[in-house]
Amino acid sequence: VKRLNRIEGQITGIKRMVESDKDSADILIQLNSARSALQKISHILLETQADHALIHVSQGKSLEDEMNELRKVIIQYNKIN
Repeated sequence: VKRLNRIEGQITGIKRMVESDKDSADILIQLNSARSALQKISHILLETQADHALIHVSQGKSLEDEMNELRKVIIQYNKIN
C-alpha cells in the first residue's frame, strides 16, 4: 500500500506538470519512474503468488490448481512487462 500511495503521489505530480505545461522530457522522466514503480509491484506480486502456490501445495492443495492460478498470474505479469 505504501508503494501504491507513492505512485499515486507521482501520478498527481505528473498531472500537475502536464497542467503547468512543463518540459516534455521532464514529464517523461517522471512517467518512466512511475512505470518502474508499478513494474516493481507487479514483480513482488508475482513472487508472492509463487510463494503462496508452494505453501498451498505443501499443505495438501492440488498442484494442478495452484499451477493454473500461477500461470494466470504469469500471463498477466507478462502483459504488463
